[in-house]
Amino acid sequence: MSKGRVFVSIACTALLLAVAVGCTSNPVGQNTDTASSSGTSAGKPMENAFHTEHTQQRKEELVLSFYNDSSLSDEAKVHHITDHLAGIQWDTFNKVSRKQSLEVIEYLYKQRVFISSESFPNVIRASDGLDGALSESYAAIMGELFTRDKTAMTRALAKTDKSTRVQCIARIGYALSYREPKEVKKEIQQWRAGQQLTAAEKEVIRALLVKLDDPY
Repeated sequence: MSKGRVFVSIACTALLLAVAVGCTSNPVGQNTDTASSSGTSAGKPMENAFHTEHTQQRKEELVLSFYNDSSLSDEAKVHHITDHLAGIQWDTFNKVSRKQSLEVIEYLYKQRVFISSESFPNVIRASDGLDGALSESYAAIMGELFTRDKTAMTRALAKTDKSTRVQCIARIGYALSYREPKEVKKEIQQWRAGQQLTAAEKEVIRALLVKLDDPY
């Protein structure tokens, strides 16, 4: 074979190899890009975006969604609502729910047996935007919860900021005043005698007893 033919044969072989490699690599690259694009749209990024959007919902919207969820039992509904009560603004909730604040608070009062002691701190920190009938109904809830579990409520109040604590003690005192104040005070004092309270907890009880003398 002449040198010219050898050269042409080598050149053709090289050209064929280059074309083959190019045809093989491009589809692979395209498939990889497609898979990557599909993963971005249907995989974790989308899940994360949904999760972020859900968690960024306002507390008021979450509470309303749980209240309106007919698939939940009363126990589950109260559990979910009280889990998100801390920091709720009832005046804002009234706007979001088209004036259902009183309805929801009265529902919680009726279903108060399902409010766990662990949820007391959330109930305490959900007193913003309450006035008039809303304040009275919420006070009734707090009075009932204190009567049911004085230890849990006292501990929760003792760990709350001063402004909220004073406000909630006033509500509890107001609610308990519907009973005979002397009997209520005697009951609290008897309970206190059998407790080992911290200084902060003792102050809560002292303030409540004072409030019972002038609940209004």
